[in-house]
This record gives sequence, C-alpha cells and structure tokens, in this order.
Amino acid sequence: MSEKRNINLNIADINMSLNITASDEEVVRKAAKEINECVSKYKAAHEEPEPFYFLAYASLRHTIKMLQQEQKFSEIEDIHSRLDEFIKE
Repeated sequence: MSEKRNINLNIADINMSLNITASDEEVVRKAAKEINECVSKYKAAHEEPEPFYFLAYASLRHTIKMLQQEQKFSEIEDIHSRLDEFIKE
C-alpha cells in the first residue's frame, strides 16, 4: 500500500490541504501549477468580476483537453483492433 502524505497547495488564491499518495505528489503539484498559470492568463486578458470565473475557464480548458486526448486514445484503440483483425486474416 502506498504511503499517504498531506500536502498544501494554493490554487487561484485558495489554500488547499490534500491527503494523497506519495507517488501522486509530483503530478498533483504539476496540475496545480498548470491551473494557476491558466488562471493567471485569463486574469490578464479578462475583466471578470469574480475569481470563480477564472477557475471555470481553466476547468473548461483542461476538461476539453482531457476529452480530446480520450477521443484520440479511443481512435488509436480502434485502429489497433482493426490492425489485429487484419493480421489474423
């Protein structure tokens, strides 16, 4: 079983305390950094009244990116299946 640890993050000026596995720490910190960079870009380019708008923009951007990657992975799996069928013939 992986060792759990408590880490503190600041995302869009919101302090967070998370209990994660040690092996996930690097990716969690990288994700927080990317979110903060995205929020900073939106803040610089837009005059929204509330900070949660910036988090919404960042969430949308990252979710779109994730869904696009899932779609590409699905297409790759489909091609792999068709190649396997072709090879078996």
